[in-house]
Amino acid sequence: MQLKFKGLVAISIFTLIALIGIQGYLIYNTYELKKKTYTIDARNAIAKVYNTKELDSIMWLYRTDFLENLRAYEKGELKEKDLLLNLREKTIEINPGFLQLFNQGLAKEKENYNVKIKKVLTSVTLTDSLGNKKEIYNPEDNDTIILLGENFAQNDGLLINNSTWQDDQSPIKLNFQSSIFMNISDWDAIMLEELSGLLILSSLLFLFVVSLLYYSIQNLMKQKRLAEIKTDFINNITHELKTPLSTLSLATKTLTSEHAKGNTEIVDGAVQVIDRQNTRLQKLIDQVLQSSLGYQQIQLSKESFNGSIFMNELLDDYMLTIPASEITLNRNIESTGIPLEADKFYLSTAIINILNNAIKYGGTELSVHYGIDKEDSSHFIRIKDNGIGISPKYQRFIFEKFYRISEKDTHNYKGLGLGLYYTKQIIAAHGGGISVASDANKGSIFTIKIPLV
Repeated sequence: MQLKFKGLVAISIFTLIALIGIQGYLIYNTYELKKKTYTIDARNAIAKVYNTKELDSIMWLYRTDFLENLRAYEKGELKEKDLLLNLREKTIEINPGFLQLFNQGLAKEKENYNVKIKKVLTSVTLTDSLGNKKEIYNPEDNDTIILLGENFAQNDGLLINNSTWQDDQSPIKLNFQSSIFMNISDWDAIMLEELSGLLILSSLLFLFVVSLLYYSIQNLMKQKRLAEIKTDFINNITHELKTPLSTLSLATKTLTSEHAKGNTEIVDGAVQVIDRQNTRLQKLIDQVLQSSLGYQQIQLSKESFNGSIFMNELLDDYMLTIPASEITLNRNIESTGIPLEADKFYLSTAIINILNNAIKYGGTELSVHYGIDKEDSSHFIRIKDNGIGISPKYQRFIFEKFYRISEKDTHNYKGLGLGLYYTKQIIAAHGGGISVASDANKGSIFTIKIPLV
């Protein structure tokens, strides 16, 4: 059963992880698709704006200027470095007008694209009449020349176009190459907005699945624990009933035997045994029936009495029922002067249940403290023992019906798992509360609190 339960939990967790992986993969694919779609739409918008006559006329300004400088270079009036220097100065001069027209055109598109572009020079090659080629510009050997647009890191840009401008009209042929890069600002924010609906839906679905799995596992654990408790109770009650029934069977056989005829001593002994075992059976049945009551069903007969006298009398009577040589009882009973209003019979039953538990689970030294808790405005009864204690992981279960701790060192202790449950119901019927502070092998402290009237 344990292995089956663990296997089921493991499969459920594995399935959840698989679902998370699949969902993450689908979201990632959607993200990539959205990104590609947005990129294509942005490129189309850039191309539409970039190829207008107004922007084309601005681009021809640096081309015309470069051709004029190239003619001067052919005549020996300019050096190579001046060609590039004049080109840089001319692009800086015309770039503001280009950016203004470009941004205005982009703003007219139906989508509000927050996009930057830059056109950079990638190569300038001159070929003379003899076919000798000379590269006068290479971005690896020179500073980058931005022809148009805004400057941004090359790694943040996406290449969207390579273009070549050639001029064969003069003795020196020109091969002028450039590239256009696109940069989308706030890319993550844009994609988050695009996918916000999907992310919210996925998150809600994920939370629902996790909650459902958690609820199912919790219910499964609860059902498993209840099944174990019921099985344990049946085993315990069977064991408890077996002894008196066996004794009754032997006593009955004794009465019907030949030796019992005419022997009043044997008959009287057998009758006494039957009477004792009948009483024991009746007590077992009464314990089960009474302990099945909730605090709402317990009918109290409350009366006002002196709590310190009550506690001392109860402890005096209790010590008569146990071997005083084996158990040490320390008392700290305060004379509070404030009457305790409770049902003496039920309250005695609750206290004796705790004392019996303390002794049953190894307690040889008991300490009982009675007084007033001014902060809580309540009477308190604190019972401390030096028994085997209760591990913290079990403490929240010990007041449940039929619950018995299933650790190895507790299997030797008989019981039905009803004593502490019944005790809690009695205290709850009085409007009070019961708590425990304990640790394994360090004893336990049970505290009962009953409100002041």
